[in-house]
Amino acid sequence: MKKTLRKSAAKSPAKVRTPARRLVVKKAAAPEMTPDEVIHLENISKRYEESEKAWLRMTAAPEGDETWTQVEEHLLTHAAQDQDRRWKFFSK
Repeated sequence: MKKTLRKSAAKSPAKVRTPARRLVVKKAAAPEMTPDEVIHLENISKRYEESEKAWLRMTAAPEGDETWTQVEEHLLTHAAQDQDRRWKFFSK
């Protein structure tokens, strides 16, 4: 059996890499805000700030009253002690 030699295709000259094209989106300048819009946004900001302060006052514990903290700690420790019992009960 004879092996035939193939002639390689004529080599093309080295290709010059062209830089990749990137899509460039030009950002339009942001439209200027009118004075009415600025006032409106400031009012919204003040309302949110007042609302946040009111929420903090409503949810804060009264001064010197640790009742809720004690109840929460009691529930957490009570739940931690019973957890092993629960697993024993449900695993049977």
